[in-house]
Amino acid sequence: MGVLEKAPAVGAVNARVLGSSAGADDNNMMTTIVLAHGYGGDQSVWDYITPQLSKSHRVVTFDWIFSAAAAATSGDTDDAVVAPFDAEKFSSYEAFADELVSLVEIMDLGPVVFVGHSMSGMVGCIASVKRPDLFRHLVLLGSSPRYLNSEDYKGGFEESEVKTLLHNIETNFKAWAHDFASVVVAGADSSAAVAATDRYRAGLTGMRPEVALAVGRAIFLSDNRAVLGLVEVPCTVVQTKADVVVPMHVAEYMQGTMEAALEVVDCEGHVPQLTAPDLVVEVFERILGRV
Repeated sequence: MGVLEKAPAVGAVNARVLGSSAGADDNNMMTTIVLAHGYGGDQSVWDYITPQLSKSHRVVTFDWIFSAAAAATSGDTDDAVVAPFDAEKFSSYEAFADELVSLVEIMDLGPVVFVGHSMSGMVGCIASVKRPDLFRHLVLLGSSPRYLNSEDYKGGFEESEVKTLLHNIETNFKAWAHDFASVVVAGADSSAAVAATDRYRAGLTGMRPEVALAVGRAIFLSDNRAVLGLVEVPCTVVQTKADVVVPMHVAEYMQGTMEAALEVVDCEGHVPQLTAPDLVVEVFERILGRV
């Protein structure tokens, strides 16, 4: 049964704890999995996989401060008051990493298996460099250290494409978000993908445009390749077989740079926890069996 907890961090809110002592290992210590959503999402993106994972593990989900879910609770009573989004503070992944460290430390969760989707994967990497004692294993789902192409690196996006993307967020956010959701989720010819697209689109369009722009800049203009070599916590990179946001060669670059394991989910799109949850659970359980 889920238990709602007030997150102690400013940027990571609405923490939710699922699971029971069935997750205890041989040392009577529960394996704690922290699931962190990416851009345009909120903790509900994990709803299709948490019932299965929480049968044998303690699972923690939360909302990043930029999410529509966090904004929706900003005017609520004492149990879920959210501070206004600070665009200057959260202009880089460093601030998000600090908030993640605070969440894990103050809630006394660590060492945890951290699952970071998309941008949260790199946030987890940075946090693990700051406080490796709080992290047992990193699972990086659809994550990228850099989205821009350069002479020696192919992140998947030309500079002109990112400039256009940010311009569209700034000038016509709702229309951009509607179209971007379809591209990101992919496989829209299946009923699961249609439902997933609608769900992801609702979260994305629910973001405040100025917040979406600020976080979009932090993501698409970032270069965190140098962080990869600093990560000492064991990692597994998880990637779908086709993702327009993070190409396979980025996952392979991360695998090689970090000496990480690589797991490929047999589906397409950037949000497989919504479109192929059973496959994602299968991969996650395989990873958890090794850590």
